[in-house]
Amino acid sequence: MSTQALNFGATLWHAQAVLQQRLDERLGDWHGLNLGDYQLLNALEPQPQGLALAALAKTLLQAPTATLRQLLPMEKTGLLERADDLVRLRPAGRQLLAEARRTTEAVYAQALQALGTDASTLAGCQLLLERLALPVRGKL
Repeated sequence: MSTQALNFGATLWHAQAVLQQRLDERLGDWHGLNLGDYQLLNALEPQPQGLALAALAKTLLQAPTATLRQLLPMEKTGLLERADDLVRLRPAGRQLLAEARRTTEAVYAQALQALGTDASTLAGCQLLLERLALPVRGKL
């Protein structure tokens, strides 16, 4: 086994965990959401006609049963609706998403500022992370 690979994996996991914790705290304090809820609402936004539960789950890289458990409370509070086997945002969900997006952007901006790197380095890092994520997309 490669110590370098293990260190890379551990560092990547830790950075993601720290960002998720910060986002969960801020989104929870200000909007009553966690990062997973934000991602679900965000996935529905560009689909005004709605998404099938299986397609939504695939987008979120989780099982449909997990997605269903996640969306039920949001359906009960009027943020989204299920009809004709589709899940769609309701106006309250769109409004909350817009507000939560500002909070999410601020947390990510603060993280980038803490790195203190130039735009070129950040763009290179983003490309590498996108390449790393490619094999995962579409598989569950």
